Amino acid sequence: MTVLTRAIAFFLLTVTAGVAAHGRPGRPGPRPGGPPPESWCSPARRSQRKPWQTLTDPQRDDYIRASLCLAEMPARHGIEGAKTLWDELHYAHIAQSAFIHFVGGFLPWHRYFLVAHETLLRGDCGYQGPMPYWDQTNDVSNLRGAAVFDPISGFGGDGVGPDLCIGDGPFVNLTLRFNEDLAFDEPYCLVRNMSECLFQGAAPSFVNDCLGAETYVDAWACLEKSPHISGHWGVGGTMSNTLLSPGDPIFFLHHGWLDRLWWEWQSKDLATRLTEVDGPNIIPTNATGPPPGQRRRRGMDWLRRRGGPPDDSTCPGTPLGGGPGAGLAHGGGTKNKAITDYFNDGGGILTTLNHTLWSAGIIPNATIAEVMDLHGPLVCADYV
Repeated sequence: MTVLTRAIAFFLLTVTAGVAAHGRPGRPGPRPGGPPPESWCSPARRSQRKPWQTLTDPQRDDYIRASLCLAEMPARHGIEGAKTLWDELHYAHIAQSAFIHFVGGFLPWHRYFLVAHETLLRGDCGYQGPMPYWDQTNDVSNLRGAAVFDPISGFGGDGVGPDLCIGDGPFVNLTLRFNEDLAFDEPYCLVRNMSECLFQGAAPSFVNDCLGAETYVDAWACLEKSPHISGHWGVGGTMSNTLLSPGDPIFFLHHGWLDRLWWEWQSKDLATRLTEVDGPNIIPTNATGPPPGQRRRRGMDWLRRRGGPPDDSTCPGTPLGGGPGAGLAHGGGTKNKAITDYFNDGGGILTTLNHTLWSAGIIPNATIAEVMDLHGPLVCADYV
């Protein structure tokens, strides 16, 4: 039995358990017999999410401490090859990467993944502060000077030497184990290869275009194509590899910002946008940008009209780094029925609110409907 076959078997074992109760270590949800879900997530209960730049020094130190704790805390979710909780988070993303990128469930799944990360950070490593995100619009013209990359109070800076392993900061000795094919016998370092040219999609002009989108397909396509890809490719290295990117701790701050942008877009019309999801549930072809929706092509048509951020062809001399497959969504077009049969989209090719979200057992399975509302009992957060 190959590593991938065992991974699929593990997926089936955990996903068929269904959508479990909301309560989870570190972030307790409503209990049986308690108040109805809609009244449980009061403003006082919500997890605060703040820009990294606004955290106090003690809050930054504690977040870094808790992140390092995840990289040392023993694995406990039955994932073969995982030695730490950080490995397990990494695995959960790699194992289903072809089904959570360039699809309609991209934004909901990553919101759900942020909850999984926060659950471990608080429940296993005792973090009590606000969840930080990286507001990248402030750093477009000075990526390497961004506060998040400070070697003392941040996540360390760029890669150095021929292998581009990071050369300073708290994660300089971070060991990553899982590769693209889920093999775990060749540990490797955290790589960065920064490019301000490739980071330009985080500029306010691109972000504002996304926030002005009229439909979910338009907003999703724009957010994934511009600020999302630019954050990954701008940092480069591990972050530029679609599968392996959560190996860099900056991943969760990047996706926290992207989720804030989605919530800002949703908040412009909550009555409609708390239930608006669409787009394909599987990648039609290998791609470095979102495919058109199966029912309409407006998402990509909109991108073609407005343009996107610079790509590697317009930033010569800036290799992405991070090993083979950087920037690609592997397995595009693959209809792996061992996974797709459990999407719960009614057997169709469009993403629905019933779509199952899975995190390799780190937190209970959920549906897209359960993460649409940031103030709902599953996410229960506020961007402040």
